[in-house]
Amino acid sequence: MGKMSAAAPLTDKELKVLLEALQGEDSFVFLETTRATSEDRRSLLFAHEVDRLVCGVEDSPFDFLAKASSYLAKGYYLAGWFSYEFGYFLEDKLRSLSAAIEPKFSLAELGVFRRPYIYDHVANSFLGEAWPVANEEPAAADYTLGNIRLNQQHDDYILKINEIKKFIEAGDTYQVNYTLKLLFDFSGSVDALYRTLRRNQSVSYGAYLKRGERRVLSFSPELFFRKKGDTCWVKPMKGTGVRGRNRQEDSLLAGFLRNDIKNRSENVMIVDLLRNDLGRLSRMGSVEVTSLFDVEPYETLYQMTSSIKGELRDGVTLAEIFKAIFPCGSVTGAPKIRTMEIIRQLELESRGIYTGGIGYLSPEGDAVFNVPIRTVVLDGGHGEMGLGSGIVYDSDPEKEWEECKLKGRFLTNPSPVFQLIETLLWLPQAGYWLFDYHLDRLLASAQYFGYPVERHQVIERLAQMSSEVSALSEIGQTGYRVRLLLHKDGQLEVTATACLPPLVKCLPTIDDGPVDDLPRIVLSNQRTDSSSLFLYHKTTCRQLFDRQREQAVQDGFVEVVFCNEKGEVTEGSITNIFARKGDVLYTPPLTSGLLAGVFRQYLLAGCPGSAGNDEEKIKVKESVLTIDDLKNADALYVGNSVRGLVRVSF
Repeated sequence: MGKMSAAAPLTDKELKVLLEALQGEDSFVFLETTRATSEDRRSLLFAHEVDRLVCGVEDSPFDFLAKASSYLAKGYYLAGWFSYEFGYFLEDKLRSLSAAIEPKFSLAELGVFRRPYIYDHVANSFLGEAWPVANEEPAAADYTLGNIRLNQQHDDYILKINEIKKFIEAGDTYQVNYTLKLLFDFSGSVDALYRTLRRNQSVSYGAYLKRGERRVLSFSPELFFRKKGDTCWVKPMKGTGVRGRNRQEDSLLAGFLRNDIKNRSENVMIVDLLRNDLGRLSRMGSVEVTSLFDVEPYETLYQMTSSIKGELRDGVTLAEIFKAIFPCGSVTGAPKIRTMEIIRQLELESRGIYTGGIGYLSPEGDAVFNVPIRTVVLDGGHGEMGLGSGIVYDSDPEKEWEECKLKGRFLTNPSPVFQLIETLLWLPQAGYWLFDYHLDRLLASAQYFGYPVERHQVIERLAQMSSEVSALSEIGQTGYRVRLLLHKDGQLEVTATACLPPLVKCLPTIDDGPVDDLPRIVLSNQRTDSSSLFLYHKTTCRQLFDRQREQAVQDGFVEVVFCNEKGEVTEGSITNIFARKGDVLYTPPLTSGLLAGVFRQYLLAGCPGSAGNDEEKIKVKESVLTIDDLKNADALYVGNSVRGLVRVSF
C-alpha cells in the first residue's frame, strides 16, 4: 500500500498516530483540511501555548481584540474560536441581548503560539519541523453516544417556525436561520469520534480543539473569511440540494440546484448582506462578487456558494473587521441586526461556538476562519451539536423539522468505512482486459465520493502489478484476477490471484450449445432498494451480496440474483444478468438499481474490437425484467469482466 502523490488528507493511520502524540498536551488547535484546494492545501497544528486570551461576558470585546492585535504585532500566532454571541457585544443595538447569557459563559478564546506546525497536502509532509510522533500505531479505541435527544419538542419547533413566518409577513425580516441543538452523553475516545466524523465529511475548514476537558470537533465546509494582506474574501454557503446516485443523475441535480429560483434568491439575499458588510471595510469600488451560484459536491449533498472579495482600506484593525462582518450573515439571515434580535427571542439557548468562528490569525496579517456548522462540543461527558436551517416565507415547518433531524444523522448514523473496488482480468500477452472501461468507472466513482486520485497514478500502480504477474505467468501461463482498492485518503492497494481465463468474452450465438447440466442460479429472498447509493458504485460496502452469495454457493448454486423493492430483476452478487429472447439479449437498466458492470457496458457497446461477423451478433438492449421474464427466456446468462459470459439456468 503506498501513499499517493496527489493532494490528499492525512491517512487514518497518520492521523491516529498524530492524535496519540498530542495526548500529553493540555491544549491544542488543529485546523485540518481533508478537502484540499489550491487555496486550502495545508493543515495547521498549534500547540505549546505561550498565553491564552479569554473574553467573558464582563469583558470588552474591543479590549480583547486589541490585546490579540498586540500579540500579532510581536510576531505571535493566535488560534481558537469566537462564539456566535460575541457578535452581541460588537454592536450597540444588540448589547441588550446579552442579558440572558450566563456570567461564566466564554465569548471567545484564542491561544497564543510561537508558530504552527504546517502539513502540506501536495507534498504529503510537514513543512520544516514535524510534530514528533511514535512509530507504532496506537491501540484501537471506541466511543459511545447515549441519551440522544433534541433540546426542543416538535410542537414547540413548529410554533416557532410559524412565528418566524409572521415576522417575515410583517416585514421585520426576509430570512431567519433558526437553530436547535442535539444533546447527548458521551464516553470513550474523543479521537475516535473525530476520526469517524472526519471520514464522513471531507471539508477544507475542519478543526479539532482541546483545552482541558473541553473538545471542539468541527467539520465545516463553509469559509467565513480569509484575509491575505489587504485582501479579504468571504464565501457564504446558502442553498442545499441532494446528490444523485450516479454521475448522470448527479449532473442533473447539480444543474437543478444551480438554476433553482428559490435557492438562488436565498443565496443572493445573503450575498447582498455580506457585500454590504465587506463594503464597510473596503476601498471604494473594490468589493466584487467573484463567483455566484457555485455548486460544490460533498459526500451526501450539494451546497451552493458565492464568493465576494474586497480590498481593505489602509489601517483597518482586527476589531473593525469583526465589528463589520461578525457573525456571518449566512447563519443569521437578513437584515442582520433585526434578525439576530428575532433569533434571540425565539431560540431556546445560546448557540455558543456553533455558527461563530474557528480559525487563526498570523503576524503577517493573514487569517482564515470557518463558520462552525456541523460542529460538536464535548465537555465533562456531555455533548451538543447545533442544527439549523434557513426559514423563508414559504418554508414548510414539517419539512424544516425533518431536515434538522436528518442533519443530526451526521453524528448519530455515520457512514461505514468503504473503499472503491475494481477487479480486472490480466491475461498473458494481452495484459488487462477492458482496461479503459475499468479505469473510467473507478475515476467516475472517485470523483463522486471525493476520493483523491489521478488517472496516471492508477495506471502506474496497475502497470507495476502487470510487471509482477507477467514474470509469474511465464511459468504457468495463467491469467490473474487483479483487485484494486482505492481508499478515501487516496491510497491504492493492489493484489493478484491466479485464475482461469473466461471461456466466452463476447456475445453468444442464437444456437449456443446444449442446455444440459447448466450451472444454476437462485433468487435471493432479500429485496434491494433502488434508491441505495451503493448499488450504483463498486465498493466494499456489499455485505448483503457477500452473505447471500456465500449461502448460494453452499447450496450448490453458481450465483444469486436480486430483485428491487418493485420486483424488478437487478443483478447477481458479482455479475450482471442477461436474458435472451430471440436475437435480443436483454439486461436490466441502471434505474432498477444495479452496478454498471464493465462487461455489461462492453456487451451493450457491441463488443468493440472483438472478432466475428457483426451481422451475426445478437443485439443487446436494456429493459426492465421480471422473474417471469427470466423463466420464459430462450437462454439466461450471467457475466462479468473476469468470468466472461456464462450460460445458466434457474
